[in-house]
Amino acid sequence: MAEHQKPRRRQSERAKSTRQGIMSAAGLVFEEKGYEGAAINEIIEAAGTTKGGFYFHFPGGRRDLAAAILDSTLTREGLQQQELKLQEVVDTGAILAYRITQEASLRAALRLSLHKNARDTYGTPWPKWLEINTAQLTEAQHRGEVRAGVSPSDQAYQIAGAWAGLVLVSEAVDGHFGNVEERVAKMYMNLLGSIAHPATLPEIDFSTDRGRRLYTAFLDRQNSSPPSNTA
Repeated sequence: MAEHQKPRRRQSERAKSTRQGIMSAAGLVFEEKGYEGAAINEIIEAAGTTKGGFYFHFPGGRRDLAAAILDSTLTREGLQQQELKLQEVVDTGAILAYRITQEASLRAALRLSLHKNARDTYGTPWPKWLEINTAQLTEAQHRGEVRAGVSPSDQAYQIAGAWAGLVLVSEAVDGHFGNVEERVAKMYMNLLGSIAHPATLPEIDFSTDRGRRLYTAFLDRQNSSPPSNTA
């Protein structure tokens, strides 16, 4: 039985590799040309696949592809439970700030998520991120980390808007993403400085390289995990 499973496993691995190759190529095209300017044929050529292979994985074309990129990149991978809930708030944005310097697909996802027709075309993750940040801030307030009278939902909007705007403005001003991590760290320091309990603020790590450290540690754990036995 194990021998019969090997061809299926290889086929599954090839399909997964093809799908990932299409998404990586699409990330570059979406990043450069946006949703409306991204041509399917250009993505197919960049991915080194066929038209049939493309539509096998993304039958809805560009719409399904954009949704898949958003779903696979705007994640919370690398985030770990912390003693302070406000630290998790910072870590959420710090990890994404690091990843956006490394991953074209994530940069494309940010632009796709802010497209004026995103909600009605392929979906947008911002409502979910607002929910996540609101839950984090609510728990932090219950623990006494956030001052009484602060509205977690209002602050969640402040954080989401500040993060996205800062990343895009930073690129527009500098022409690159090299300063994003430092600016995001300062952004969190400024925003939380107005809502955190005075005794809590000094305990939060706003280090510029925190997102990189957390995410690379996550990747190291993933790479060191033993493969599952599918035989």
